[in-house]
Amino acid sequence: MKRPLPVALVIALAARALPVLFGYEHYGDAPVRIELAQRWAQAPHLWHGYLETYQYGPLHLTLVGGLVRLLGDRVVAARLLSLASGLVGVWLLYRVAERERGREAGFWAAFGLALSPLHIQASATGASEALFLALLLGALLLALREKALLSAVLLGAAGLVRYDGWMYVPLFGALLLVRTRDVPRALGYCAVAAAPALFWLWVNTRWTGDPVAPLHHIDRDHAMLARMALDSSGPVRARLEGLLYWPAAVCIVATPVLGLFALWGSARAAWRRETGWELVAIAWLPAAWFTFRAAALLDFRPMARFTLVAAALSLVFAHDAMALLRGPLRALSAAAAAATPLVLAALCWNRTGAAAEWARPLAPIGSLPPGIAEAAHWLAANTAPSDPILLDGSPYYLDITLAFAASLPEERWIRVSWKEDFEERLARHTPAFAVLIVRGPLGDFTRDRFDFRGLRFCAAQRYTSATVYRSCPPSPTSP
Repeated sequence: MKRPLPVALVIALAARALPVLFGYEHYGDAPVRIELAQRWAQAPHLWHGYLETYQYGPLHLTLVGGLVRLLGDRVVAARLLSLASGLVGVWLLYRVAERERGREAGFWAAFGLALSPLHIQASATGASEALFLALLLGALLLALREKALLSAVLLGAAGLVRYDGWMYVPLFGALLLVRTRDVPRALGYCAVAAAPALFWLWVNTRWTGDPVAPLHHIDRDHAMLARMALDSSGPVRARLEGLLYWPAAVCIVATPVLGLFALWGSARAAWRRETGWELVAIAWLPAAWFTFRAAALLDFRPMARFTLVAAALSLVFAHDAMALLRGPLRALSAAAAAATPLVLAALCWNRTGAAAEWARPLAPIGSLPPGIAEAAHWLAANTAPSDPILLDGSPYYLDITLAFAASLPEERWIRVSWKEDFEERLARHTPAFAVLIVRGPLGDFTRDRFDFRGLRFCAAQRYTSATVYRSCPPSPTSP
């Protein structure tokens, strides 16, 4: 192939075109990230740590907020940042693989990331993974070129997009030490890369009294999810799932065939200490730690998005297996990679059921369970600007995606999940409409009527996963 990088970038752009235009914000906390960035954009300032950013990295929120101010549309701003980051990530992975393993390895690594269903979704929504991966790969490429200062700056920035980026500071420092044998330079690298993290710890200390408040929140969330899995499946199955999760997830995130090739090539390169074997360590040492927590400590519930770095860096070695195949088998492998995002999209787009909910977090296009987007669009079209809306909670966070898809002003919502000011909002506004969601705490969404604190609501529009109610008209009085 004469021009492998442009071909990979064209494939990447083509794979992301429809998801960017027609997908929904759902996974990767995309709706919440965009809403927080939009609030900040109304009055930019130095973030007050966890009090304003919660568990999300401040740099991602700042960049989205800046683009919101510039472009005026919150969804366009967030998706444009992710799309640009996704394409840059494909380009950077090509450069890393080309440098370490050759031109053909560069193409197959870029090809695999271009068709990675999870990376496509992250590149087409307001999630942070595409930006994080681009910054991490940029830092890695610069470190391999021994441009330590610029690399450390990018790695520090990556840690302010996603906090798991902090785990890579000592790993990149070790990479520089192995490559240069320069101890002071490696230590200086770690100091520069860690400086943004230390600053953010200080900010959180000042505003919350807890320097690692975001990490405590994340740990509590994952511990809760781990307990739920333990209660549901028992300790043996929970430990087994935690043990096998990362390689299994990589085989989906990197597409099944290329994922298997990537795992095999990575293992062989590490065992033989071939060129680039350090990248295997960078990819899989964090995975080993999370696997230990999930399988041994039972205090962490892994998610597919955490595997994106391991999948991307493992793709650097996919060509080792691909080179052993003849033409027809190689073409079949490429076709299987191209089919993977299509299959996942077909499983979940406008579908419900176990298969759809399994595929939805991994699918290339952001989707919502049937009825959620429809209910949101009904509210946007059929309610007046002065109508307050009571919104049910959801164990699957469907209330967040429904409210975001409706794109109504924040002051109109009285949301059960907003526990801090729910009562205050309810005291100030009497809801004219209400939305019940499947398995929500307010009640059974299949009923024609429901009462809430003396208010009566009648079903106005019923959907698969939600029902919209309006305030019932007063009963006629007897003469």
